[in-house]
Amino acid sequence: MTDANPSRYDQPFWVVGCAAIWVVVFLVCFFNQILPNNSSSVETLTRGRIWEYILGDWPTILNPLDYSGTAGPQSGWHNMGQRVPFIRTAAVLWFAAWCLGRFAVGLVLGPVQLLRSERTVFDFGAGLSLLTLWTLLCGLAGQLHSSILLIPSGVAFTVLMVTRITRFRSNAERCQIPRTAAHSTVNRGMFLLLIVLPAPFVLHIFLGGMTPPFDFDVCEYHLQGPKEWLQNGSIHTLEHNVYTSFPFLSEMLSLHAMVLEDDWWRGAIAGKLALSSFQFLSAICVFAICQRWIGMVPGFIAAIALLSTPWTTRISIIAYSEGAITFYLIASIMGGMLVAATSEGRHRWRFVVLTGFLSGSAMASKYPGLVSVVIPLALFVAWSVWRSPGLATDLRESESAELRAPPNRTTDLRAVLICAAVFTLAVISAVGPWLLKNAATTGNPVYPLAYSVFGANDWSPQMDARWQKGHSPDDLDVTRIPGHLMDVAVHSDWQSGFLFAFAVPALVMVRRQNAVGWLWVYVIWMLATWWSLTHRIDRFWIPVIPVLAVLAGAAWQLSTSRLWRYGMMLTLLVCCVFNYGFSRLPIVGFHAGLMELSEARKQPIRLDIRLLNSTLPEHARVLMVGEAAVFNATFDTVYNTVFDESIFEQWISAASDSTSPVMVDMKSVDEIRSVFRAQKLTHIYVNWSEILRYRQTYGYTEFVTPDRFLKLQSNGLLTAPVTISTGEWASLDDQQRAEVSSWPGTASLMNGKHFWNNIQIFKIML
Repeated sequence: MTDANPSRYDQPFWVVGCAAIWVVVFLVCFFNQILPNNSSSVETLTRGRIWEYILGDWPTILNPLDYSGTAGPQSGWHNMGQRVPFIRTAAVLWFAAWCLGRFAVGLVLGPVQLLRSERTVFDFGAGLSLLTLWTLLCGLAGQLHSSILLIPSGVAFTVLMVTRITRFRSNAERCQIPRTAAHSTVNRGMFLLLIVLPAPFVLHIFLGGMTPPFDFDVCEYHLQGPKEWLQNGSIHTLEHNVYTSFPFLSEMLSLHAMVLEDDWWRGAIAGKLALSSFQFLSAICVFAICQRWIGMVPGFIAAIALLSTPWTTRISIIAYSEGAITFYLIASIMGGMLVAATSEGRHRWRFVVLTGFLSGSAMASKYPGLVSVVIPLALFVAWSVWRSPGLATDLRESESAELRAPPNRTTDLRAVLICAAVFTLAVISAVGPWLLKNAATTGNPVYPLAYSVFGANDWSPQMDARWQKGHSPDDLDVTRIPGHLMDVAVHSDWQSGFLFAFAVPALVMVRRQNAVGWLWVYVIWMLATWWSLTHRIDRFWIPVIPVLAVLAGAAWQLSTSRLWRYGMMLTLLVCCVFNYGFSRLPIVGFHAGLMELSEARKQPIRLDIRLLNSTLPEHARVLMVGEAAVFNATFDTVYNTVFDESIFEQWISAASDSTSPVMVDMKSVDEIRSVFRAQKLTHIYVNWSEILRYRQTYGYTEFVTPDRFLKLQSNGLLTAPVTISTGEWASLDDQQRAEVSSWPGTASLMNGKHFWNNIQIFKIML
């Protein structure tokens, strides 16, 4: 790794000194912070305490081959054989996606030659999106069969094999995109460190991908939706679960795996493993961006910074859709940069197509992809075409004034309009099927959003108001912006100190490296939209982490001095040690590691659900009131999310459309008994703790009160309840106790003076 002019990006000594001071001050602040999500009124957890845990048991915690200390004594490599079927199924999904992507991207790119890392990103990115679209179409047609789901991949593989010899012998001219990265000098030992350092994180993320589901949202809809579709043999609107009307790109991989496994639980684990590939693809993508525009060593640093961030591990073990949208965001950015770097109009449109499709795939992963990916990439692509040749000229190694000056030419508005049309069509091809599905079933393509514009068949102004309240920012007080930015950079439990420590110093390179400037513009866009348009939880800014990783890696080029570069490597090593130790502790979330599989399945299931799984009769069908995280239930459930109409109220209320549900009478005994029989219900489960939480946050119907169940008992429809969970009354704050005490019939929940029955189950008497 040598550079003809290694000091061309060097900053003045005082600038480098200020950057070093920033790094030290920031990291001192970072490592002295309290972890808000892992602290309580009883115990405060700081990053300093985490260091104590790590250093106190470092032979176990920092040993990537030893999971006995963090996952139990029965954990070990002898359990790896239990995971082979999941790995096999995930490998089938990866290969099927690669075949589709390799074929489709080959058609689009034609003679354009890319770096291997870039081609890998495009092949898998496009392929995974196409595979999920096919799964959606098969599900809508009621054809969820493994043989049908794999047909397109099989055809693509056959075509690839047939055409391979022809392409190998072809002498067609290849088109190469200018590569403007700086080449860095690095000794063999440091290079070896850059290669070895990410390995423990790769293994940890890989094993974590096979962790049984435990997160509320995952058990409520990310996996519960695919589970219901598998059991019903088709994809259809679940009116009791509004979240399953979201674009479900990543969830389609889980459904596909369930079909291949012919089992909802085993398929969910294989699907979670398949989803972990998004983290690795994101790492390859940040490396590819640096490899072309910044440098090889910054590429390794950026990839390590991304993989070592605890959020990356956490996303993998939970299986949030943020893994997919994060990858498609950074892949779209890479596509947009290639659009700007391509001066030949006859080839630029190829990258416009890929960028549009990847941007649409981000929106197909999650609605916020429209704001975080589609809109900014559309603007950047339009600007790049308008100002062509743009980035390729700005980043040219030569620093002559002629090359750095704006191009002296007439703007081709027609080219901009054509590229805009191509980009839009590519976006629609990726996300359009999801929008059409919603338009056909609910009358609203972006259901449940934009209700005031499109309306919806099964939505109401009251439901929309509750939704808006739960998903909008609490306030727009600009004086609080610094505090909210601190929440992102410093206070987030699963943040990496390395990212902002070195991404901020990269700002001084903006004038010499336009790629750094544009990436910082993107970071500002993401944080601004996160602050102004969302309810400011971590999951909405997580997709910006790969961009920060690239910027942190770019700081390597700030100076060629040994002091700066060795200091940066030492900081990276220290942060990796902390982040790896952090990710090995339970505070990152439940990580099954190499735990025995039956025990791993049992551990994350709540005690009440575990008890019902083992005691309810085989034919049991339970109406879940106040509970929606039902994925781990092995019995038949009827439930609704907090934002959907209460099924209990619909079936029991004599006038469910009343504006005062608490005053509404119930149906007659015979009518209620008829409903129970028609629905084949055997039990009613009530989670009063969840109802309390909902009433103090999103809102919950007033119809559901303890008094309703007392009346159902007195009418001979329900037996006396069995309490399956009690809570300490003193553990509730004054506001919570006041809320519970205001419910009619609350006395029936009290268990002496110090406890209350917060989860009950009633048997239906027919």
